[in-house]
Parts: sequence; structure tokens; C-alpha cells
Amino acid sequence: MQRFFKWVSALLLIVVIIGGGWFWLQHQPSSDSASNKRPIILKSVKVVGVGDSLTQGIGYDNDHQGYLPILRQQLRQDYYVKPKTANFGIGGQRSDQIDRRVQTNKKLRRALRRADVIAVTAGGNDLLQGLEKNILVNSDAQMTQKMLPLKNEYQQKLTQLMADVHEVNPRAQVYLFGIYNPVYVYFTNATMISTAVDQWNQVNRQVADSQSKTHFVDVKSALTYGQYRSANAQAKLKAENQQNDQAFINPATVEKLLQTQNNKEKNVYLSTEDHFHPNKKGYNVMATRLSHEIQNNVKWPKR
Repeated sequence: MQRFFKWVSALLLIVVIIGGGWFWLQHQPSSDSASNKRPIILKSVKVVGVGDSLTQGIGYDNDHQGYLPILRQQLRQDYYVKPKTANFGIGGQRSDQIDRRVQTNKKLRRALRRADVIAVTAGGNDLLQGLEKNILVNSDAQMTQKMLPLKNEYQQKLTQLMADVHEVNPRAQVYLFGIYNPVYVYFTNATMISTAVDQWNQVNRQVADSQSKTHFVDVKSALTYGQYRSANAQAKLKAENQQNDQAFINPATVEKLLQTQNNKEKNVYLSTEDHFHPNKKGYNVMATRLSHEIQNNVKWPKR
């Protein structure tokens, strides 16, 4: 009998050991889940900005960095990537001048060839020079007649610019920013400016849509209207601007505004330095809109 109890006890001990081992195995992480915990290797991505003062970063505390550092931070937060940016913006340049750099500047071409993302700002200076030449016309019909050949010429130049960018790097995704009306909040009824901005902005969209791997980044509404986006806010703004509520404005009035440096600016997205370029909040809008467009066209691992 004593041997029988020893045999039963040994059998129970074996059952407990086997059962405990089975329980332990069932609660161990699978090889798949263990592999999921391995650190993800950060993908290196290169973003190159080329264009005018909106790429250079004028207006943002004079640091000349603009939207690219903000974009770099956003990409780092949203994806498992190690973003590197390069800024090739020069203030005051027209689309043909930017294109000339794309064709001839060795450092820029080398950066473009290595880029995964290329962002372009162009058109503001083309439009500004066209308006300066025709600012004294006194009807919408005259303005349309004067601006039409300039708009067509600009479309040809911008198309060539984007084609040359793609020639340097056919694999990169290219993003073309739209333009905005920086003086809208002061001259809400200046139709000759608003109409011209709308037309130039449409050219940028059409050129982007006409070329492969090219995407339009719309910033017009946010940077033009600022905090006055609703119908009620715009009506209130027009009431405040009754003294400037005319379709055709004296260019000296606009020039005086742009040369005034103070801490007051009606549009919360524009700089008090020149009432023209974005401030930090405005460049944040540009970075965020660009980031959203990038999200639609890349397959980077998301956080």
C-alpha cells in the first residue's frame, strides 16, 4: 500500500510539472509578437525646398527658415523616418529665375537628385511684377485684357520649371504651393488684386495636375483670409474697411502698408515686419498642408 501511494504521488507530480510547463508555454510571446517589439529602423528621407521667399522663410522672425523646420518636426512625429531638409529659396525670384537655378546650379541639382520630396514655391513675384506694370488701369475689363498674356506667359514658364525639376529627379514626389493675397484684409473689395491672385493660383493648380508625381498644395484660403473665413467675419471686415472699399486702389497706399513695420497686423498668419510674408503661424499652415499632401502619396511607416 505504501508503494501504491508513492506511485500515485509521483504520477501527480509529473502531471503538475507537465501542466505547469504547458501553462508557461501558452503565456510566452509568440515569435511574431517578439519580432514586433524589435526597434524599427528609421528610414532616411530627404526633402528639398526650392523657390522664392516663401521657401527661404522671409517674414518668420528674419530667421530665413520658413516652413521646412516645422515640416521636419511634423514628419518625425508622424512617421518612423529621419527627415533631412535643404532650403534653396531666394527672395524676389520669378519662376524663370528659379528655373535657371534648377538648370545650372550644381549644388541645387545634386540636392534635387537625392531628394525623396521636392517642394516648390513660385508665382508670387511673377504676379507682383505684372500688377505693378498695370496698376493704373481703371476697370476689370482692362485689367483682364492686360493680365491675360502675362498669365499665359507665366503658365508656360511654370510648366517648364516643373518639367525641369522632374528631369533632374524623375522618381521624387513634387509639391507645388499655391499663392495668396497678402493685402486682402486691408483692401477687401480690391477685385483687381483678388481676381489676379485667383487666376495665378489656378495656373499653379493646373500645372500641378498636368504633370505626373506633382501635387498642388492649397494655402490661399488660410493665408488670404486669415481668421476672417466665415461670411459674417468677412462682412464685419468690409465694414471696418469702408475707407478702402474700392475695386481699384492707389498703388502708393499698398506700398505704404507694406513698408510699415509695427506690431499690428490684421491677418494672424502674416508677419508684422512687412504685412506680406507669413509669420510662424503662417509657415506652420504651409508645413501642415504640405504634410497632409505628402501623407496621400508616400508609404512610410506611421507611428
